[in-house]
Amino acid sequence: MVFTASSVILFLFNRFSHPALPAYIVAGVVVGNFFPAEEMISFTRIGLSFLVFVFGVKMDPERLRTVAGDGLRTALIQITSVSALSLGLSLLLGLNGFESLVFVLVTALSSTLVGLDLLEKEVDLRLAHGRLAESLHLSQDLIAVVSLMLLGASSYTLEAVSVSLAHGFGLLALALLFRKYLLGYMAGVTENSRELLMLVSITVLIGFLSLTEYFRISLAIGSFSAGLAVSKYPHNMEILDTTGSLKDFFSAVFFVSLGALLSLPSPRVLVLSGLMLLLTVLMKPFAVITSLVALGQNKRTAYLTGFSIDQVSEFALIITIQAYLSNLIGDAVFQATIITATVSMMISSYTAKHGNRIYNLLSPYDHIPSFPQKISEKLRQERPSDHVIVLGYDTQGERIVQKLKDENEDFVVIDNDPEKITDLEEKEENFVYGDVLDHETWENAGYRKAELIISTAPITKVSDTVLELETDADTILRAEDVKEAQRLMDKGATYVSVPEILSSELLTDHIEGIMENRSYREDLRRKSMLELRRFIQDTEG
Repeated sequence: MVFTASSVILFLFNRFSHPALPAYIVAGVVVGNFFPAEEMISFTRIGLSFLVFVFGVKMDPERLRTVAGDGLRTALIQITSVSALSLGLSLLLGLNGFESLVFVLVTALSSTLVGLDLLEKEVDLRLAHGRLAESLHLSQDLIAVVSLMLLGASSYTLEAVSVSLAHGFGLLALALLFRKYLLGYMAGVTENSRELLMLVSITVLIGFLSLTEYFRISLAIGSFSAGLAVSKYPHNMEILDTTGSLKDFFSAVFFVSLGALLSLPSPRVLVLSGLMLLLTVLMKPFAVITSLVALGQNKRTAYLTGFSIDQVSEFALIITIQAYLSNLIGDAVFQATIITATVSMMISSYTAKHGNRIYNLLSPYDHIPSFPQKISEKLRQERPSDHVIVLGYDTQGERIVQKLKDENEDFVVIDNDPEKITDLEEKEENFVYGDVLDHETWENAGYRKAELIISTAPITKVSDTVLELETDADTILRAEDVKEAQRLMDKGATYVSVPEILSSELLTDHIEGIMENRSYREDLRRKSMLELRRFIQDTEG
């Protein structure tokens, strides 16, 4: 029933270009008419356990260092402000202690599974708002995991709570030890076989779930710990590739069973869910947007980050289900939570898809003061002309900058990584810290007077943005494959770098030729088009 209903409704949603998540929830509403809620709750818990494991596998704390500060500060501001407002409302509504706690957790925490999954389909996580959203969700999930440890205590005495915390943190410590010392060894023993690595990861999941059963703590903590244990790059990429179909399977199980829990609401349920939605969909993103702008992020980055958290956390759902099964909360709060979760997740799928359009519509009227973008002192005092704009200061970007310095060319670097900006600041180079999809960033870099724009980011949206700029500057872009490169050349790029057919050293030679000789540019473009077409013909047979 679950997969028959899902396939039919998903087909209809795809025909009209709607996201998949609402289709699953609508399918759940259909399925819910045939099965009792108790059975669907079991499905929800099973689906959640595996999806929390997948999130743990994706987590890469090392990659989030550069935005962890802003992410953590924003998470604390958002959680504190929304929690205070939620607590006040819950007391006014006459909820008991545990119901108030559920009300606060539902409105204050967001879903990593929904927020980041939607984000990955729309933009590359290397962009500023993608990394900020990942850091923000991670901060929230760590708070949720600790909450699960506290709520999982057998009783609320100091001894019972201490034992629950010890078991929970013990599992996390065991996961970190496995990640650091055993995962690499296991990968070596299996000779990096993808199938064997997948079986190892499932075995680790079963092992951690067994420990949670033994210590009588939440399955979600065991799932999260198991995912963390096998999250070390590059092994986690192999595991995610081989478990992708399982993830899709359990995603369908979770979202369909969530929709199946919906029932005709009473007036009290409607009031509760309406307030929850107001806090979740409006107040929470607003708190994130204002916090990030105050911390120095541009408004577009702040908006798109805020749109990634306008839904209910899977951990809050786990806590709500456990509390409901233990008779700690009433039916009204449980039903309001289910309605809020399903509606907010459906809304989130649309705000993620149309984030840029919503930003352009709301930003002129939001009355949020926009702080000036961070640019180098030299650039602030004197705007260059006939210069080179280098987009991205990674390994290739550093080589390009060094080549430009050797040739005594003026340049401006654009990057959204605070660590790279600090490096440029120490070297006293011209830079703009900002979002490349925001027009203000290009204005600060002086794109209209630039002679050459070089992008080191193989991201389609970034490349298209560069080509849409109203400038006479030549453009050197980067693509992941030759077909994308040919598309960009047809759209007007002077040259497109493809890693499999061009070395970094040769690219710097091309830059030197472009800067010194106009005819070199024309010959390079012509030869590049021929080279790409020949490469495509050879690879296609």
